[in-house]
Amino acid sequence: MTELLDRLRAALEREEIEQAVLSHPETLAHLAGFEQPFEDWPVADAFTAAPTLLVLTPEEATLLVPTFYAGRAEASPFPVSVTRTHAFVGTPPDAVAELERTLEVRPGRTGVEAASLPLRVAELLRARGAELVPVDRIVCDARRRKLPVEVEAIRRASRLADVVQEAVKEHARPGLAEAELAGLAQAAMYREAGRRVPAVLTVTAGEATGTGGDVAGGRELREGDLVLTDTSPWTGGAWSDTANAVVVGTPTGEQRRLFDAVREALELAISLCRPGAVAGEVDRKVRESLAEWGPTYAHHTGHGVGASWCEPPLVIPDSEDVLEEDMVLAVEPAVYRTGWCGIRLEHVFVVRGSGNEVLTQFEHTL
Repeated sequence: MTELLDRLRAALEREEIEQAVLSHPETLAHLAGFEQPFEDWPVADAFTAAPTLLVLTPEEATLLVPTFYAGRAEASPFPVSVTRTHAFVGTPPDAVAELERTLEVRPGRTGVEAASLPLRVAELLRARGAELVPVDRIVCDARRRKLPVEVEAIRRASRLADVVQEAVKEHARPGLAEAELAGLAQAAMYREAGRRVPAVLTVTAGEATGTGGDVAGGRELREGDLVLTDTSPWTGGAWSDTANAVVVGTPTGEQRRLFDAVREALELAISLCRPGAVAGEVDRKVRESLAEWGPTYAHHTGHGVGASWCEPPLVIPDSEDVLEEDMVLAVEPAVYRTGWCGIRLEHVFVVRGSGNEVLTQFEHTL
């Protein structure tokens, strides 16, 4: 993780930012190996004055962790300072005073992730002479091109995505509710991971797939239904992102033709994403390949994947972003027909000059 931190430090130095206090959960997992327990979401720690923070200076990095989550910081390669916030017996510590004691910064330009920085932390930093500079974009841009350690983390998340898609294909049958099918797929993912992991997981059946999919509910699968599954597991500080469609029973000729068209568009999208390609041009060509099927999908053709589920570059109309080697992208062309069905297919891959490396290995079939 030191190489990830060195890369970020270099990006901050170019902007003359002397130190940073980072707070986004994805950033902490990516840089410091700290993951807030999945089981705790959306419950907050009632005793703490601030979430876990990563304090970064040119010389060192320190993880400030509330007492309740101290055990989660054992994987951190950096020194850990525990902010005493919890007492199961007796009088709880003064959480604000504890934050003031442990949060050490110098006066000067201080990078902060403005979108996730608690107001109390911001006030404390300003009181100590820190000039707060939002670095959300800098943090994200610094990781556009992935280091080998990041690719391996995304590969592990992609294996979990494969397991989800394989489980949906295996278990989809008439009479099963969407939520039950999602549960079976989720259980298979947990078994593969050896623990519970956070994941976006939508399973949608029948005509509802024509809207692009939604949260799995009580709708029962019927013979001949299309089932659209989109999943993004998060593990080890990295995301993956995949989509597939399967048919309950035997596909019709029309379903096969539509599926084949979207699969060809997926293959085209992957082949077009080469170093030097312009994202907007990739988007245009992929949409044109599906023009005979009516108006194209309303969402992006693709996006970056890594420490964030969706990050630059975005493969969208008119984007002038230039794709670079070692970027990791997800592309997801689709056709939606309201009242009939929708098919979206998605893979995650590394952009390579010698040929793109696909990280999600499951086979898109009906």
